[in-house]
Amino acid sequence: MASQATIPHVRLPTKMAHCVFRTDDIPAVRDWWCTVLAAQVVHENEFICFISYDDEHHRMAFINRGQPGRYESRKGTLEHIAYSMGSFSDLMDHYERLRTAGIMPVRTINHGPTTSMYYADPDGNGVEFQVENFATMDECIEFMNGPVFAEDPIGVLFDADVLLERFRRGDPLAELVQQGSAPVAAN
Repeated sequence: MASQATIPHVRLPTKMAHCVFRTDDIPAVRDWWCTVLAAQVVHENEFICFISYDDEHHRMAFINRGQPGRYESRKGTLEHIAYSMGSFSDLMDHYERLRTAGIMPVRTINHGPTTSMYYADPDGNGVEFQVENFATMDECIEFMNGPVFAEDPIGVLFDADVLLERFRRGDPLAELVQQGSAPVAAN
């Protein structure tokens, strides 16, 4: 299978520009995403709210479904948006900041290629914060074509607090990004 990069005349996106959600509760959804992304409101009225956390004019917008005639009222669905963090340290710091704010992940999983933490906003829309576990794409692809990934392409759950504790104590990064490095306690 040819990659898109090798197909003539294929133009790939250069970045994720923004996501727009329909909601019945702009304030709750806005506040959650502003906390999670350390974002600021760029513009807001009773119909729509725009937020950003960087040099983009808006990274997210929230549309009020409850205004007749302004927007169709269908229920939107979104599995998740994924953001790559700059480093394992950034992922752990982000987790710790959100935990302090009372925002906990709904799932933490080492997929093999990534260590990922999933959250859900007040409407149930998902967001994944991830860090790459391999130094090169070749190493990642080799893992994805190997027996461990073939047996379980989803990955292994982990305890974020255990992983954070191991990270803060200085355990080697090569160990921390391994599947099973912070097992979830049996109930």
